[in-house]
Amino acid sequence: MRYRPTLMALLLALAVFATACTTGGGGEDEPAAEEAPTAAAEEPAAEPAAPAEEAPSEPAAEDDEPEPAAEAPEEPATDDEPEPAPEPTPEPTPIVLTASFRGVTEDTIRIGVGFWDVSLFGFGFFGDPEPVWDALTGAVNAEGGIYGRSLEPYIAGFNPALPNEMLAACITLTEDHEVFAVLGGLRGDANYCVSEQHETINVGSQVNARGELLERARAPLASFRLSGTAGEEVFITELARRGWFDGANAVGVHYDGSETQDRVEDVVKAAFADIGVEIAITMNIDDLVLDEDAIESQTEIMQQQVADAGIDRMVIFGAAATGLVTYGDLGIQMAAVDSTNFNTAISSGIDPMALDGTIATADRLNLPSDSVDAETQKCLDVVMAALPDERFERPGPGVENSEEDPNYWNYTVLACRDLSLFVQIATAAGPELTNDSFQAGLDSLSQSSLPEIPFLSFGPGKYNGNDTMRFVQFDGDADEDGELVGLGDPVDLTP
Repeated sequence: MRYRPTLMALLLALAVFATACTTGGGGEDEPAAEEAPTAAAEEPAAEPAAPAEEAPSEPAAEDDEPEPAAEAPEEPATDDEPEPAPEPTPEPTPIVLTASFRGVTEDTIRIGVGFWDVSLFGFGFFGDPEPVWDALTGAVNAEGGIYGRSLEPYIAGFNPALPNEMLAACITLTEDHEVFAVLGGLRGDANYCVSEQHETINVGSQVNARGELLERARAPLASFRLSGTAGEEVFITELARRGWFDGANAVGVHYDGSETQDRVEDVVKAAFADIGVEIAITMNIDDLVLDEDAIESQTEIMQQQVADAGIDRMVIFGAAATGLVTYGDLGIQMAAVDSTNFNTAISSGIDPMALDGTIATADRLNLPSDSVDAETQKCLDVVMAALPDERFERPGPGVENSEEDPNYWNYTVLACRDLSLFVQIATAAGPELTNDSFQAGLDSLSQSSLPEIPFLSFGPGKYNGNDTMRFVQFDGDADEDGELVGLGDPVDLTP
């Protein structure tokens, strides 16, 4: 038992030593019993870097990572948005203009104008063409020209009865001025000088883009004349619909020459067969011109042949004047596809009442009773503003023209059509203007219009673009020289 106090003292010393080593100093018994909590408290000391505290932020980071993951599906959505794709258009490719062809520079297009001075024939005077073209081309240029190029007009006048003057006009325009295109055109062989010899575009009123001229042309041709034979076919059908052949004893057909007969005779025969009307006699003025043994005049021969055949209806194809003059005194009913030659017939001495009731067609809406269409009026306004002291009076009964007092209406509207046709085709051709691109532009112009011509179309092989047919009738009692009156709305012949 004497060793017990000593043992207890030894145990107590060991316990104190153990506690001091465990707590790093302190000497209390309670902390020794709470070693485990103390160790846990040391772990929080490392909490700022400990994953336990960062764990909440890591999930947050993991929650943020899905956002990029969620954006991945949005990327296809961005790819599927073609709307932004067109946004490359903010910077359109600038048009670079070059001296692309003869008569075309970076800034200008030289155009030639053949001026037909009709004052020489007593049909009135058109006035001075130069201020008309200056005003019209100036208006085009003020609106930006054609892809930024300005038009420069050059005019060459000529007497249409003198071939040498027309050829001189061709040389002036194509060689001296080296124009890109001739507007309005010339006449006869002078048109070959433009389109074949000088390979120059020829468009407008004096061009008939068919037959030999079209075959020989080495540059584009375009006109606002009627195309093909649709007009003749529709004319015969419409006469039948109106009952014009009802009660006829015998029907004759008149051609103004072999060229017209060769072109339309097959269609005419087929159209008459379709309406069940027999052609009793066919007259061709060329056949009679060759009759050198005839003592009587040509007109008397034709009149006698028609009378012997008992003809009481005569349909005239081609230029109407020869037929109207020949048969006007016979008291028979006449119908003429072409309405432009009534004044010629009357000036030759035919009584206007002899032509009363004659049905014909027109390819424009230009009768005094027609309202002026917006396109025509806009064009007239441009020239009238430039020439405020000149006379612009719509042709009709009682309207007289003279060299002393020229009436600018007719020529202004004609020039408007020539220029509008050129501008439309050149615009369709694009900025790289050449003969070939002009041809492509012409072929693409499938539906259009011109002043007084509501229906117009072109296409491969169709270069006489007028598709407007207006039925008219001559009223011999309307005025001293009679006048044409419209019969209903125009017919659209667009293919």
